[in-house]
Amino acid sequence: MIFYFSLTFVTLILAYFVRSSCLAGNVLLTAKSMPGNPLQIPWKKGWTTRLDLWNRIFLLAIFTLLFTVSAIRVGIGSDYWVYREGFKHIILKDTKISYEPGFCLLVQILQGVFGYDNYKIVFAVMAALTCGLFVEGIYQVSDCFIFSFFLFMTYGYYFMSFSNVRYYFVLALVCFATKYFLRKQYLAFVMWIVLGAFFHKSVLLVIPVFFLAFYLKWNRKTLWLLPTGAAVLTFGKYGVRKLVFLFYPFYEGDVILDVESISYVNIARCGLILLLALLFYKKAIAGNPTAELFFNLNLFAFVLYSLGYYIPETSRICYYMTFPQIYLVPIILRNIEKKSLRLGCTLCVIGGYLGYFYVFLERSKEGVILLLPYLNWVFRA
Repeated sequence: MIFYFSLTFVTLILAYFVRSSCLAGNVLLTAKSMPGNPLQIPWKKGWTTRLDLWNRIFLLAIFTLLFTVSAIRVGIGSDYWVYREGFKHIILKDTKISYEPGFCLLVQILQGVFGYDNYKIVFAVMAALTCGLFVEGIYQVSDCFIFSFFLFMTYGYYFMSFSNVRYYFVLALVCFATKYFLRKQYLAFVMWIVLGAFFHKSVLLVIPVFFLAFYLKWNRKTLWLLPTGAAVLTFGKYGVRKLVFLFYPFYEGDVILDVESISYVNIARCGLILLLALLFYKKAIAGNPTAELFFNLNLFAFVLYSLGYYIPETSRICYYMTFPQIYLVPIILRNIEKKSLRLGCTLCVIGGYLGYFYVFLERSKEGVILLLPYLNWVFRA
């Protein structure tokens, strides 16, 4: 556990020196400002190139640490050895597997080049892609990199990427592709998501959900959508499950995957962020299309976690909607006008996420998440 806390601490120090818009030139964005590339914020004439250089140096250092820890692990992650067996089956073609064709092709190429059952190189390549996309995506989208990165690490997104390798790769890809959506470069956004579908087809859900969340504006004419959606999830259980099984037929009847599970932690997290957003909606959310997008995604996730508990692997659907919380929360906090209230809310968020991080790592000792003890093939720690 000390190792993971140390990794988080060191990368957060490096993240502090990444000059995003909330730090560059002491510029404080208002809710009306659009989050984007920090280098779009004018600081000093002639500084943008130098600023970009230093940002890239610190980002590379963060990536190197995250990639190295992930790439050299052995047996870390709940399905590490399951994937290793899957790599064999991809080459031998001796049994049917559920992996998407893009992932199978990547494994075939890597094992063709580096040798059969060279599973370490496959995990290393996936680690490089996943960590790189996460770091670059957060940098491009967040206007407060340090805070977004803090939430990213302490909620465990990085550490959970040790498991569910394909899923967290496409989640990182969504993180990266979000910048194209915010710039309204929709063709590029859709192309990246379609690419991700060749590794985990659940990512296709992102396309309609993001467009709905972006263009849905809450007013008296649209409020009826909330009770309607709740009613569909509550009384349309059979139809919703049938729709899910069209995409994942092997989930149906599976003793592990096809189970009803209510995630009270995720409901509480989405609910508290929703409450925070509603309290400061006028100042922090209203009028900012980006903030409204992230707000709606969190709202969708809250409803799904609360009423769609019967959907197999609900978190795999909801994480596409909850990940942008790492951008939404800083936007809300930095637009609280009263300094003492802003400080109090910020400390509560930091304390809450640190508490969750500790519990998360404690649970990882129990054999469910399989993160501890950390083992690697370099030092055999």
